[in-house]
Amino acid sequence: MKIEYYGLTDKGKTRQNNEDAFIIDEKINFFAIADGMGGHKKGEVASELAITLTHSYFKKYLSENKFTNLVNNNYSQETNFLIAAITQANLEIFTKAQEEEFRGMGTTLSCAFINNLKMSIVHIGDSRIYLIRKNEIKQLTEDDSFVMEQYKSGKITFEEMKNSPFKNILTKAIGTKKENSYFIKEEKLQNDDIILLATDGLTKIISDDEIKQIIKINPNIKESAKELIKAANLKGGDDNITVILIKIEQKNFIKKMMDIFR
Repeated sequence: MKIEYYGLTDKGKTRQNNEDAFIIDEKINFFAIADGMGGHKKGEVASELAITLTHSYFKKYLSENKFTNLVNNNYSQETNFLIAAITQANLEIFTKAQEEEFRGMGTTLSCAFINNLKMSIVHIGDSRIYLIRKNEIKQLTEDDSFVMEQYKSGKITFEEMKNSPFKNILTKAIGTKKENSYFIKEEKLQNDDIILLATDGLTKIISDDEIKQIIKINPNIKESAKELIKAANLKGGDDNITVILIKIEQKNFIKKMMDIFR
């Protein structure tokens, strides 16, 4: 399996600081984005800590093949490693957030680990992970937001949710509670799949269909990432914008064999 990837972040047109952060570890196929909050650069601290701590703990658990007694038998060992890593990162960030200087800080966090065409996802907040496959786009994560809770309870429609003035209010974030619950998913991947990780600086102003079209007309993922950020800035760029694009390609000899037997 071959994986192409590219990440890019931009502070946007109106923000003074960039409180987004991302990390790509091509050696283990680990990817993560975070969108910090808290003001006075607290958001920058929270997002950077979230990705670096989670990455560090995940690598540790992966290499040692063990972790704490946190185990969910519904998921693979690698997914459990990721859950454990984020849980530990959350605890450390929550502890730091009790200090006066960092009080009130928090961050979204969306992580993906790819191993043999299987992707583990652990997520909290309203950054998103998408799957683009055969001209279709699917949001794999679920927003932890006030309007999502309203929508799920039937109080507002999907269109009202998308246009609500309260859509930026989060119900969960890293560092805001000592113990958190997470969205967890395992996804089987296919040849030519494209995975997008994005903060809401992109997704709140660029529709899913627009995202799909930009990626479709720019098969080079580096150019796609640049065009996605450009599109968000053209529509105002009122928030930090971060994207990671990942493209899955089977090795050529496997593709050739599949073509022979089709």
